[in-house]
Amino acid sequence: MLVYVTGPENRITIEDTGFFLDFSPVEGEPGRIEVDVRPPGTPPPTFDVGVRVDARGCLGAVRMKGCTFLAIVVPPVDSIGCEDEDVEQVREVLFYCLEGGHLPLARTPAHPCYHLRKILTDGSFYYSKTFDLTSRLATRIKAQNQLAEACTPIARADAPEPAPTPSYHEGTREFVWNTHILRPLRALRDSLDPQVQSAFDSRSFILPVIQGFYGASEVTLGAEKVMLAVISRRGWARAGTRFLKRGIDDAGNVANFAETETILQTRDKTLSFVQVRGSVPLIWTEVPHWHGPVEVHLTEPVDAVSLPPLLSHFRWLVKEYSEVHIYNLLSDLPTGSLAAEALLGQAYSAILSLAQAKDPNLADKVIYEAHSIHKDEMVSGGLARVPDIIAQDLEPHVTEFGATIARVDALTGKYSLLAPQKGTFRVNCRDCLDRSNLGEFSISTAMLAQQCQKLGLPSFRGSALETLHRKLFADSGDALAMIYAGSGTISGSFVRTGKTTARQMAENAANSEKREIQALLHDKDKNRATEILTGQYKKSEPPPVFVIKAPSRPSRGTKSAPRLRLF
Repeated sequence: MLVYVTGPENRITIEDTGFFLDFSPVEGEPGRIEVDVRPPGTPPPTFDVGVRVDARGCLGAVRMKGCTFLAIVVPPVDSIGCEDEDVEQVREVLFYCLEGGHLPLARTPAHPCYHLRKILTDGSFYYSKTFDLTSRLATRIKAQNQLAEACTPIARADAPEPAPTPSYHEGTREFVWNTHILRPLRALRDSLDPQVQSAFDSRSFILPVIQGFYGASEVTLGAEKVMLAVISRRGWARAGTRFLKRGIDDAGNVANFAETETILQTRDKTLSFVQVRGSVPLIWTEVPHWHGPVEVHLTEPVDAVSLPPLLSHFRWLVKEYSEVHIYNLLSDLPTGSLAAEALLGQAYSAILSLAQAKDPNLADKVIYEAHSIHKDEMVSGGLARVPDIIAQDLEPHVTEFGATIARVDALTGKYSLLAPQKGTFRVNCRDCLDRSNLGEFSISTAMLAQQCQKLGLPSFRGSALETLHRKLFADSGDALAMIYAGSGTISGSFVRTGKTTARQMAENAANSEKREIQALLHDKDKNRATEILTGQYKKSEPPPVFVIKAPSRPSRGTKSAPRLRLF
């Protein structure tokens, strides 16, 4: 993909393999942009190029301080995928003003998009051009089969008209982090003729990204090479920073929601195991205290205020993941600095019981279990045995849920489903960071140990695969914690090594201090920028409107190719 900056007005044109989009503001109508759409096979627009920039794709469009900006991913990018599933990490984003004036690089605080760029270039955003990174394996297989079915010829002459071929360029909406700022481009795309839409979709004019983590690597297990990946996809609907976004909103979206997928790929099979984490799904807030007891406020009356959104939340989870096993890791100690956690956990259990009484499907599909890691530490003398305790506690449920297992066709690369995952674990603590990551790591460990045995692979315990799994889960936990709280996880070093040392305890103290600094100095700006990106900010300017420019016939003698002048 290429970005051209042209003429004295610094007009913006983007091109991807012969498909041009030429943007020009509509005079007297701020936020309204005409787009000259030139697909392959039509004459390209005519312009003098001032600057040409290599790019990877378009993240969307946003209005800031009276100007419409196009957000473009540019090199450098880090390629971190395996084999034919290439994944790239966003490292730089340029904001091109479509209404003149601002420079594209938003590195100075005076630039309208400065805080947006800080978020988008912090290393937490990923995309793929070879597969749908926003969707877990089970969803990708379902999409593949629906597409194949829609394209199958109809044999009967009197059969109804076939449904339109499904379009999957949108990905899984809950995890496409730039859903909001992509809307102007999606609306432009939807107004095109079907043939032009198809050409549009095969370009990078719409580049869905996830926020969270992607890590993958190959190791040798016995005589076989296997690939292990961990993907964490954060939800955007109630995204924000730690103390400014807690609990649930009226629509059933919870703060710090993330889906984490563990993928194991052998010579002929691919295995996927999915867990989710998210804030306690009640309406509550926390007053920041760096020392002393935790202070939590539940909005009263709890049943009347929190029951409707909690119902919405769990109905969506059941629809998406079938059975849901809640694993609540809040402290249950009635006294001490975490006594407020015990009250929050009691309210969670009580409101969930009301929801299950109201909806029999939730009573059938949702299991609630509370587990105190702090008690485990006191009984066993530290963290060392905690993963085994959790694994033993949940092993029957891990066995019951299983994992999505698919066979991969070596020629076509298509999946055939062998077994589905039958349910998921919903893990939480107060922040859904440290204890939650330790809990999810322990569950994923139990799953891999079981599945390696079922697949006839060598033992997971003590293998290079176990070491890689520790590393990827620690990296994922640190990435999610950095986004929400401004530091790595408190339990990250233990997850990575399986040991607790004096040095690691010092690192934990440093991470706690970083979180205090984040909350005091940076949370407000970061939270506002996050809300602007995700469409939550109530004072945002209206989104821009892209309209197709009416075609005009070029006069005789007009050059139809761009004239390139680089500097």
